[in-house]
Amino acid sequence: MNRAESTDGRAAVYWAAPMLLGLLLVFGGTLGGAALLSTGTLGQQLAPLAAYVPLAAGSFAASFWGARRAPAHKLPMGLLIGVLLLGCLFLLGLTLRDAAFAAPAAGLTSGITLVASLPGAFAGAAAKKKKRRK
Repeated sequence: MNRAESTDGRAAVYWAAPMLLGLLLVFGGTLGGAALLSTGTLGQQLAPLAAYVPLAAGSFAASFWGARRAPAHKLPMGLLIGVLLLGCLFLLGLTLRDAAFAAPAAGLTSGITLVASLPGAFAGAAAKKKKRRK
């Protein structure tokens, strides 16, 4: 066994917690935006912004944390987590809403997710980890 390999299974699923964080931020932010829209705090012209800002924030946070937690190849792993988040959102959108696939909406969602994941992965890969004292 290499020194880099972990004896417990936690290192193998380092991407699960960032994915859950990203989904939580996307759904929680969208729910908060919907609440602000329904109370009248935000005008109807800001409805797209209330949907796309949580999507970008969730993608950024998931790819940042995923790249930071990755044992190796941090930048590609951060981007992969952004792509996995996008796949989860598409899968949930198609199964839960039972909606038809719309190419313009899918393209916009894909673009926002990937553009927000890129700086998150760069920042997460460049972040220095604190050294633990024994």
